Amino acid sequence: MLRDHDIQQLAGKLRTVGQENRRHHENLSNLLDNFNSLLESYNLLKSDYEEEKEAREKYKKMARGQERNPFVLVLVDGDGYPFHEDLIRSRNDGGITAARRMTDSVKELLHDRLGDQAEQCRIMIRIYANVLGLSKALARAGLVGHEARSLAGFAASFTRSQDLADFIDAGDKKEGADHKIREMFRLFADINQCKHIFFAGCHDVGYLSFLMPYRGMADRITLLKGPSFHPEFRSLGLSISEIPSVFMSSPLGIGPEPITSKSAVPKSAVCWFFQKGICKYGNECTKQHITPQQHEISKPQDDKSNTQSTVREMKHYTKMPQSPSSKDEEPLIHVNKNGERIDTAISQPTNEEWNAYARRAKQHKLCNQYHLGGECSNLSCQFDHSNVDDSLIEVMRYIMRQHVCPSGPDCRLSKCYLGHMCQKPGCTGGKPCRFNQHAHTLDRQVWGTSTPTDTCSYDSNSSDESYAA
Repeated sequence: MLRDHDIQQLAGKLRTVGQENRRHHENLSNLLDNFNSLLESYNLLKSDYEEEKEAREKYKKMARGQERNPFVLVLVDGDGYPFHEDLIRSRNDGGITAARRMTDSVKELLHDRLGDQAEQCRIMIRIYANVLGLSKALARAGLVGHEARSLAGFAASFTRSQDLADFIDAGDKKEGADHKIREMFRLFADINQCKHIFFAGCHDVGYLSFLMPYRGMADRITLLKGPSFHPEFRSLGLSISEIPSVFMSSPLGIGPEPITSKSAVPKSAVCWFFQKGICKYGNECTKQHITPQQHEISKPQDDKSNTQSTVREMKHYTKMPQSPSSKDEEPLIHVNKNGERIDTAISQPTNEEWNAYARRAKQHKLCNQYHLGGECSNLSCQFDHSNVDDSLIEVMRYIMRQHVCPSGPDCRLSKCYLGHMCQKPGCTGGKPCRFNQHAHTLDRQVWGTSTPTDTCSYDSNSSDESYAA
């Protein structure tokens, strides 16, 4: 018979075995749970790996396909990049020669950018132009005949000469070629097979905002110089080259030489950005820096019936005749093709000029009617009529141009000093601009002149409300 002490020892051992057995069971259960969790994670990772592997194989196949036929694109706005005279005069043969020269020149430029890869790239050339309008412009210059589409033979030969060269008629609408070029550029800029784009449209600042998203992409885009290259395109940070063997080096002149005074300046040589106070190139600018008062705006030719149907042609190719100025002549109001008044661009005052004006206005506000309108009929006018520096007059003129004329672009008052369109750079309307939407979008190309109907009769008490820009 077991003693009580032995029975207690056996009971203790039994409890110990039971506890160890429970711990063992718990450990085994935890181990099995961890193993199941690890197995699930492994299966997920394996599935992700298989998907990534499959996607990578697809990408490799696509990449090999895209590398299979590399090419470069040459986009040309033919309305602003006329071909050499010898090519145009050669008619059909000239088109063939032009395509060959352009292809050879692009190949040379391509070697500098792509190295050995250039040999594998084909060259795609797309020239968009208003063939009808361009034919008329070239006919006036004596380079082609006067038949309606005299350039068609040249364009057809250019297209036939190379597999990927096309001279395309964009129609006679004003922005026909512009729209085509923009869409073609957007399409090919995102295609990996297109290794480089040569853009020939730097004669038109309208392309500047369109190219802003591609700023600094010199490894992908090269700008080609033409007869008229706007220096504003340099701000894009893109490569710039030229093809002198294909395009003219100077703008195409049409008609007789204009009669100009000694102080007259050709319209194409004037820097409009300087006149607005926003030219960034200073002495390096290729245009002339003159004030609006020095610039004599040209007077259009009398034959409007022949020019209204070729707006784009006249925009790029004609030289509007300059007429000598005279103090005895009646002042004329410049208008666009729709008869809307066009204001002369005025430069933004400097900080020194603003401060000088502020000090002068603090002493005694200047009379707008007297200093800008030329006379003040208000005998009880409280504003200053004394002589002031010309720089202060220009500040006054700049301020009042920010005030909207009640008649808008229909105004025909010769001494009106208010604004008829918004001239703030980059302004698209809306607050705080006082001008309506049309004042931001009207055509600013000077088309003709209009005779004033009256003299300005604004209240001289309407002095400058504010000199803050």
